[in-house]
Amino acid sequence: MRTATPYRVAILLALVTGGCGGTGGTSANSAGVTSSSSCLAVMPFVGAPPHAPLPASLFPVTASKAATDVPVPDALAAALDQQVHDLLNKSGAPAISAAITVPGLGRWSSTQGLAQVRPAQAVTHGTEFYWGSVAKTLTAVLVLQLMEEGKLRLEDPLSRWLPQIPDAQHIRIGHLLSHTSGLQTNANSRSGEGPVTPTSMATNMAGMPLLFCPGTSASYSNTGYVLLALVVEAIEQQSLHQTVERRIAKPLGLQYLRALRPGEDAAVALAIPHEGQTPMADPTAWTRLGAGNVVGRAEDLAVFWQAVLTGRLLAPATVQSQWEMLHVLGPQTTETSQALQWFGKGVMLMEWTDPTGRERAWLGHLGGIPTANAVLLYDPVAGAYAAVAVNSDVSSAAAANSLIKTVLEWQAQH
Repeated sequence: MRTATPYRVAILLALVTGGCGGTGGTSANSAGVTSSSSCLAVMPFVGAPPHAPLPASLFPVTASKAATDVPVPDALAAALDQQVHDLLNKSGAPAISAAITVPGLGRWSSTQGLAQVRPAQAVTHGTEFYWGSVAKTLTAVLVLQLMEEGKLRLEDPLSRWLPQIPDAQHIRIGHLLSHTSGLQTNANSRSGEGPVTPTSMATNMAGMPLLFCPGTSASYSNTGYVLLALVVEAIEQQSLHQTVERRIAKPLGLQYLRALRPGEDAAVALAIPHEGQTPMADPTAWTRLGAGNVVGRAEDLAVFWQAVLTGRLLAPATVQSQWEMLHVLGPQTTETSQALQWFGKGVMLMEWTDPTGRERAWLGHLGGIPTANAVLLYDPVAGAYAAVAVNSDVSSAAAANSLIKTVLEWQAQH
């Protein structure tokens, strides 16, 4: 399943983790800072070797909704509920929103804990969680829908829509989608330039020297997805949150999945991010347009991910293309408890060996800021879709792994 590469990064199976994706990102294969004047329109890829082609067995087969609109058996639901309760007690996380869908078996979701520790505020049915860089999966879907409709091509230069962005003539839409643009991942708005907006942040970030010429290597970039969101807005002639609602949330009947509106300092009924037990409001989340500004509940994210992978939002061939060229994420390490992570066109592949020695893989995306994190995934072994968000630095991936293990144990007994 894996290629020969020295790069490794934690899959976050321990309960405590750092943020991943929402405001940060690891520059995995940077080839050195370069001047755009030295870049050509087409240059060969010279970065670290990509992942080998994925076997068809990793992907769900059909778009069948069989037994996914009914609850899982009561005994399994009780075991999953108890697992969330135990995770909260063991980890000290204020709250967790989790969902599992297993075609042929049913669906389950649970949101437990405190939306805010001080003053104490329990979660409710309408509590929303940050999903960090899981937002990139939504942005990628929008871009690829526009591609299928002939409104853009992945070969189009960014300058077609945003000529004011530095190096836009060298950067293709496909480069932004696959994190091969050479753009650095983040930057703060420079002082004296007025209010922080997605456009000002993108211009500032894109104005930094390129890490490498577009298309020659790969490095995870939030900047690229902010720019993609601006392209979507330019084509659709409406704000990203409106496009997410029209193209994704409404067609799938999702009530609790949305992108933050411009200027929205805090989502209504938000599970506040926490550092330990200290609430840490994140008033600039909305500015991570397209890269990390999605909020919602786990059950809606699970429905969304099943719809993506089973061809309800994109043509199956388009979905497959998201995984055709996967680049490794993370620095070298030799720890045996680690897993490989790879990124593609708005997607991530996470690989590791479980305690039984079996090679495992998740198809999905990680996301987070230092005080909140989330994971969206499909586990081929369990045949399960999972979505987990935590409003602290406690690992959502660890929680998801525990829930998937509970499903596997139940399946083995039945």
